[in-house]
Order: sequence, then structure tokens, then C-alpha cells
Amino acid sequence: MSWKMKLGRSWGRLGMKYKTYTMEDALETIIDYRGKTPKKSDSGIPTLSAKSVKNNNIDYSLCYYISSDEYKRFMVRGFPKVGDVLLTTEAPMGMVARLDRDDVAIAQRLLTLRGKEGVLDNEYLLYFLQSSIGQTLLRARETGTTVTGIKQAEFRKIQIDIPQISIQKKIGGFLRVLDKKIEINNKINENLLEQMKALYKSWFVDFEPFNGKQPQSWHQNNIYSLANIIYGAPFSSKQFNTDGNGKPVIRIRDLKEQRFATYTTEKHPKGYLLQPGDIVVGMDGEFRPYIWGNDEAWLNQRVCVFDNIRPEGKAFLYFTIKPLLYAIEQTQVATTVIHIGKKDFDAFKVLIPETTVLNRFDAITSPMVKQIISNSFENKQLASLRDTLLPKLMTGELDVSSLDI
Repeated sequence: MSWKMKLGRSWGRLGMKYKTYTMEDALETIIDYRGKTPKKSDSGIPTLSAKSVKNNNIDYSLCYYISSDEYKRFMVRGFPKVGDVLLTTEAPMGMVARLDRDDVAIAQRLLTLRGKEGVLDNEYLLYFLQSSIGQTLLRARETGTTVTGIKQAEFRKIQIDIPQISIQKKIGGFLRVLDKKIEINNKINENLLEQMKALYKSWFVDFEPFNGKQPQSWHQNNIYSLANIIYGAPFSSKQFNTDGNGKPVIRIRDLKEQRFATYTTEKHPKGYLLQPGDIVVGMDGEFRPYIWGNDEAWLNQRVCVFDNIRPEGKAFLYFTIKPLLYAIEQTQVATTVIHIGKKDFDAFKVLIPETTVLNRFDAITSPMVKQIISNSFENKQLASLRDTLLPKLMTGELDVSSLDI
């Protein structure tokens, strides 16, 4: 094993020592349930698969369940622990997250990783695998044609340059501060949405401020009394790029994370530039409204915007269309992917309260919507800073040895 020294240019003067290990030598545990599928149950122990892990997060709503007996029968290759790093091996390959609970089962297409004490810190490993350096090393050993991925045997051979454990913990701690702020902002946004949802239900479903009865002056109308619907344009995929050339194009897959993955230099004559605060909906697969919290981007086909007629009425529009969209999603039956379109929107009937009531609701909720958008923008800036610093921290270009973390 070779030693090397890199001089930091920003946060330290002493430089950092690195030692080269294979993943096999640096890890205490690699748990792989490739080739094993547990019997599913309606309830019991949550079971994670590759689709549950994305962008440093675990989405437990996407897990399925197995019984306690099946858990004991199935989990014979090892049990996960809090703090373990999860790595998706295919479809997609290279997503990572850190386990925050151990009462879970791990299914196929996920590796559970645990660093050797004193050699490889789990938090450092998490960020290393996230970094452009780690992603390049993973891709260099992926195999397959239609679906590419990395096998455990190949993962074990990856060589990683590791600084001493104290430096690893400082790097992980510094990056964790950024991710913690992102997590706090996300929780604030979730709380704000819940507050607005509760208020909407109280006023416009249960009619609590109106003695539990719908006021006679309120009336039903079509969706176009609240919003214009703008449809995305069919941008040419031949002009798409991932190098940042041109403007970003938002596709259905980009809505949940609100990240820019695809760009185009094309200027489509029917193109619409998505704006911060727009209420955007995907029209295939699942029909969920999102309050857009990123910079402007082209709206691709099969994505639409509900452009509210009343500028301050975003919250009322959002919570009005959400159950309507969900109802369509639940009633559609398809063998592949379900779709929604103009015919469905034309059939939407909405309750229109008095203007004075709407104005009161807007006065309460509009600042909340603006805070959600502001927090979303801050998260994008924090994530960009983290992703910019990651490779510099991993290579020692930035030396954290003098930081008090």
C-alpha cells in the first residue's frame, strides 16, 4: 500500500496523508442479497429495494413488507445496522444513503456497507461514493448491456485513497452540516404544506368557519375558472445534453427532486419556461402537483403547469387539484403506464368560494408558499456547494485538518 501527501490550498497548511485500500480491505461488512427475493406481506418489517434509495435519502414509502418469520428465514447473509451505507448496484447504479434504522430488511440490487473501525468511516464512505470520483470508479466496473450495474465481486476490487480516520470524520462532519440544513429546510416545507392542508380542509371541506355548512353563495365551476393549463412542448431528444449547454428541460422524472439533469439549446416555438412557484404536474405514471422551487427551465411534453389566475392563490389551487388528480390516478387501469390529459382536466369541477374568503385564505397561505420556494432555492444552493466541494475534499485539494468540527 502506498502513501501520498497532498497540500491543502484553503483550509490547512499541513496537508493530508492518504493510504490506498481496496474496498474489500477497507470494509468490515458487505451484505448482498443478490439472487434472493423474500415473500411479500401486507404488513410487518419494511423491506428496502434499489428504488427506495435516491440522492442520499431513503424513501420508506416505496418499500414493501415481509413477515417476522420471513425476515428470520430471509436475512441469513447479515443484518443491517444504523449508520450502514446502502449502495444501489443497478437500475439505477450508484445511488447511496445511510441507514437511520435497523428494523428493515434489504432486498436485491442493494449492497449494505460498513467500514472497518479505524480505517474507513461510514459517513466518509457515503460522501466518497456520492462524489464524482466515487461515481467514476463505480462506472468503470459496471457491466451489462440493456441494464448496467456493478457486481459485488467487482465492487470489492475498487481502490480507494483514504486519509487518516480523524480527517475522514472532519470531512464527513463538514458535509453533514450542509446536508443537515437541507434536511431541516425539507422538514420546514413539509410542515408548511401540512399547515396549509389542514387550513384548506377546515375552510373548504369541513366548512368549520361557516358553521359546518357550505355557504349558499359559493358555486361550482370548471378548472379554468381558477387556472389556465399550459402544456409542455415536444423538444427533440436528439438535442438533449447533460453538459449544461443551453437551458434545462424538465421531464416527469425531474419533478420530485426538482434537479436539472437534461439541457437543450433548442428553442421550441411552443416552449414554456417553467417559473419559480409554478404548480407543475406530470401526466404519465403518477399525477402529483409540485410547487416548483428552482430556476426557470423548459417544460417538456407530458408535463403541464396549472397557471393560477389569481396571483396569490397558489395554495388554494394546489390543494384543490391535488385530490382531483389523485382520483384520476386511482380510477385508471393500465397494463403499463397510466396517463392523464386535457379531456380529464376539462371534466374537473371545482368549488369557488366568495372572493373575500379566498383573499383571507391567500393572506394566510401566500407567505407560506413563498417560504417553501425560498427554502427550495436555498437547498439547491447548498447541494451545489456540497457537490462542488466533494471532489476537492476527497482529493485533499481542500485540507480540513485545521478545522474544528
